[in-house]
Amino acid sequence: MKRVLVLGDTHIPKRRDSIPPAFFEHIRMSSYDLALITGDLVRESDMRKAMPPLPQCVIVRGNMDLETKYNLQELVQIDDFRILLLHGTQVDPRGDLSQLGEIARESDADVTVHGHTHEEAIDLLDGRLFLNPGTISGSTGGWAGRVDASFMELVVSPGHIGVTLYHTDWVDIRESKTAYLKTSKGISKA
Repeated sequence: MKRVLVLGDTHIPKRRDSIPPAFFEHIRMSSYDLALITGDLVRESDMRKAMPPLPQCVIVRGNMDLETKYNLQELVQIDDFRILLLHGTQVDPRGDLSQLGEIARESDADVTVHGHTHEEAIDLLDGRLFLNPGTISGSTGGWAGRVDASFMELVVSPGHIGVTLYHTDWVDIRESKTAYLKTSKGISKA
């Protein structure tokens, strides 16, 4: 069993300078095997200063990232799941599932983790699972203000993936859990 932290769109230090304190504490107290980060960190060193220590990270480049050392997408194998990680800038309009589905098919991915919209989403399409962790810092389209913040945790074991979405309006934290199975026909809700 692998525990995976999924986050993105921090936009640190350009639009936000921190994550919600309750998220910071939760991540600090948790034990993860891996982190999948959907890009738009802006500056990785500043993002890491705003976060608790992270496990091994797989990071993709977003459209706002100042560093270009990361690829636009990565394919990660966790147990029997092929997970495609991308920011989503190649999709217009942002978050379009049909376009993401085509990219997932081309990559033969079971699960696609994407960002760019700043809105969390969990979708099933044609036997594939699509996860958008939203923005862990609550970053908006500019420095002024903030939106709800969110991130995800995955628990991956052979044939099974559990998804926990953490969402805060900066007052209350909501947690929602869903589970999925990998079958010969693709991913389905457990």
